[in-house]
Order: sequence, then C-alpha cells, then structure tokens
Amino acid sequence: MNILIVEDHHPVIEAYKMFFSLSKFGDKSNFIIANSCEDTYLKIQQALSENIVFDIAIIDYSLPTFPEQNLFNGADIILYLQKVMPNCKTMMLTAIMENLTLFEITQNIRPDAIATKTDIDGTNFLNIIETIVSGKKFRSDYVIERVEEIWQNKAFVNEQNRKILHFLSQGYLLKEIAIELAVSEITIKKRVAKIKLLLGINDNENILREAKKRGFI
Repeated sequence: MNILIVEDHHPVIEAYKMFFSLSKFGDKSNFIIANSCEDTYLKIQQALSENIVFDIAIIDYSLPTFPEQNLFNGADIILYLQKVMPNCKTMMLTAIMENLTLFEITQNIRPDAIATKTDIDGTNFLNIIETIVSGKKFRSDYVIERVEEIWQNKAFVNEQNRKILHFLSQGYLLKEIAIELAVSEITIKKRVAKIKLLLGINDNENILREAKKRGFI
C-alpha cells in the first residue's frame, strides 16, 4: 500500500507512521513523505512517471505554497490528486478550526475523510483509515458540528438570500432583483457570490438546482 503523507512537522509524520505500524496494513505500507505543496507536486509527478498510484493520501491543510502550480494549501493538493489519481483515498487532518474553512473543505473539496488533529488518537486514526478504504466517507463529530453551525447561521443562509434565490428562480436579472429589494446591484452580486460559495457551485443555473435540492426554494 502506497501512502502519501503531506505534513511539515516531523513528529506528526512519525506519529502517523506509528499508527499504521499497528494496523493490518503495517507490514505492507510504503510511505512517501512530502513537506510542502511544491514537494508534494514533485512527488506526485515522479509517481506518475513511474506508474505508481497512491492508495491513501494524508494531507495537512496549512503548507508552504507552490504558486507556479496554483497549489496554496492541502485542499488544492487534494483537488489535484482527485484529477490525476482519482482512486486515491484522501484524508485531511488539519489544525484549522475555523467554521467557514471547514465548511468550504467539506462542501467544495470533499475529501474521503476530514478531521482536526485534536480529534485524532491511535484508535480512531485506524478506524478512519478502515472506513475510507472500505469506500465510505468520514467526518469527525467536531467537523460536523462546525458545518452545521454554518448552515444554521443567518449571516450565511438568511431570509434575504432566500428572496434572492426566489427571484432568480423566477428568471429575474440581478439588476431587477436589486430594484425589488431596494439595494444596489453590487450588493446583490456580492450576496449571490456568497451563496454560490456556500453551495459549492459556479453559475446561476446550478445555484438554483442546489438550492432546490437543499430546500431553500
């Protein structure tokens, strides 16, 4: 089993390797270690050139960036891996605790597993690995609670946003919605951009589909 570990703290890397040594994968584990976005990109390119596929990738969020390849954090690395090694199981373990960052990772990046580093010990680490290897997704209780707070927060999904979604569903243009709500068109554009971010989509057609799916209109 080829395991990519992307982490810039050596003690954390050694802890992950120790956890694996206690698992059923212990004597079959081949570790590839990377410490930055650039290092990770180069390791992935080397693996591809040698027809090596990573089975599991354990990735930190905060890493030294690699702007030349538009890799600015662990989330960008996961998106890249999803393109070039779609069968690789991705696991994000992060010290980031902010609700919106966790929300964006779960909604837009969608790794196979996500947890904060404070969620992890030897036992549940192995449980997470077995969960994603079996084809299931894992979200820690802490992550689930933080994401639910975003959905319940009226600053993100409030009555004004519902009105905007309603008018969009009726075919209104943004400038027409601005007139209906007595605000500037710029304000409406900012609101729509935030709604798209929260829903993880890029255009008005998909925004309506996702909003209907989630019961907002």
